[in-house]
Amino acid sequence: MHDFSTKPELRGLATVVGALQGVATPLGLAFFLMGAAARDLMLHHAHGIAALTGTEDVDFGVMVSDWPAFEALHAGLIAQGGFSARAGDAAHRLRHASGLPLDLLPFGAIENANREFAWPPDKTTVFNCFGMKEAFAACIEIRLPGAVHAQVAQIPALTILKVAAWCDRRKTHPRRDAPDLLRFMHHYMDCGNLERATSEHGDLFSGDDFDYVEAGVRLLAGEAARSIRHRHAACRTPAGGGDGRRTPTGKSIRPGSGTCAPAGGGVLHRTAIPALNASLRSAGVPRHGKPC
Repeated sequence: MHDFSTKPELRGLATVVGALQGVATPLGLAFFLMGAAARDLMLHHAHGIAALTGTEDVDFGVMVSDWPAFEALHAGLIAQGGFSARAGDAAHRLRHASGLPLDLLPFGAIENANREFAWPPDKTTVFNCFGMKEAFAACIEIRLPGAVHAQVAQIPALTILKVAAWCDRRKTHPRRDAPDLLRFMHHYMDCGNLERATSEHGDLFSGDDFDYVEAGVRLLAGEAARSIRHRHAACRTPAGGGDGRRTPTGKSIRPGSGTCAPAGGGVLHRTAIPALNASLRSAGVPRHGKPC
């Protein structure tokens, strides 16, 4: 468990999570953190990787058995939880009394065979749920200020969700998802995975053209694909950063020694992104919002 209970900058998030739990738990509804909040928790707060600026919305995935369950949660949050509806007609967008906005994204039995649902009442807007069940199943628990506990999606699951989102909106919002996706790929080895990679995945370090970032992407791709196949590989965080460690083939490894920057280009576009794409496609990650 990651303990973030002493981080004052997370008090606002803890307040919102606690308020949501106060309504969801009595209704028998489980939820997890996803989106930018989960990204920052897993990269910045857990591993010291600089946070990105961007949306302040907090995204929650909520498992529901039917639409009345979601409607009961929505009504309860407004009546009892200190939330109010945000401008517009999107029922999943609320704002807490503290000012923090949140999105409630349902998944579960409401999905159709394509892992999608149409938002009621007019059902003209379709939402792609691909990867949410898998993300929920592989969540880890964190501790926030005020003794609040929460379930958070791990990086392989966040990667799947980003790939699915990018497939859905790459033409309408081409710059929205790529920065996060590239950041996950560029830093995955830095997230406590180097020691495990050298001991369990020596094949990642073979060849004279070894690249630190590409090895991390290949590790991430394999674990993301396995999570889709319901064989979840947890993102463990062993002590130490692995500085100065050598691969099974004797190569020296330095964290952050890849040949490209997080903004993209270089080895990511030449080899790593195709590797990630191939692994996820083989596991059934959707193309243009529909499972392959």
